[in-house]
Amino acid sequence: MDLTVTLLSESFAESMMMATGYVKLLEFLVKNYLIERREMMPHNATLLGIYRENGEEDFELAGTVELTFDRKGANANPPTPTPPNNSPYICNMAVRKPLRRRGIGWHLLRAGEDLITKMSSSREVYLHCRIIDEGPFNMYTKAGYSVAKTDSILTLLTLQRRRHLMCKELPVSEDTSAVDTPDDRLT
Repeated sequence: MDLTVTLLSESFAESMMMATGYVKLLEFLVKNYLIERREMMPHNATLLGIYRENGEEDFELAGTVELTFDRKGANANPPTPTPPNNSPYICNMAVRKPLRRRGIGWHLLRAGEDLITKMSSSREVYLHCRIIDEGPFNMYTKAGYSVAKTDSILTLLTLQRRRHLMCKELPVSEDTSAVDTPDDRLT
């Protein structure tokens, strides 16, 4: 958990242009958030991306992404614009800065979508992307997401960056190995 906390804290501090001195405070807040979210399983999950250099035995945490499958796993205070609270939601995706632009985010997104198709009966999945984040926006668009809503310009008054709420219709899972019948899926 500590590696995930550090990765998310550094990523949040970078995206919010916070001084590095605030990373320790952010680590405390993120750790408490992850402990709280862990209690919501099996209605949510956190996936980890591991990176290993060509054939080496050692590996490192490269990225992470959080998934919510239904209303029971939904974040109590999601960012705006608010996604439907019974739809799957992808959030808190982060890739370590030196490992970016290697497809790790793409693989985390695909793995998250695959798990969502097995764990949720809903086919619409949502995520947020800050308007200024051109790289992630292009990745999400390439993956089939489209803008469903955009924050009001008044969001800037709260000292937050404006965001798009993006949506994608996932295909029905053809792999039934994880779930025996539709009744076993989380609703």
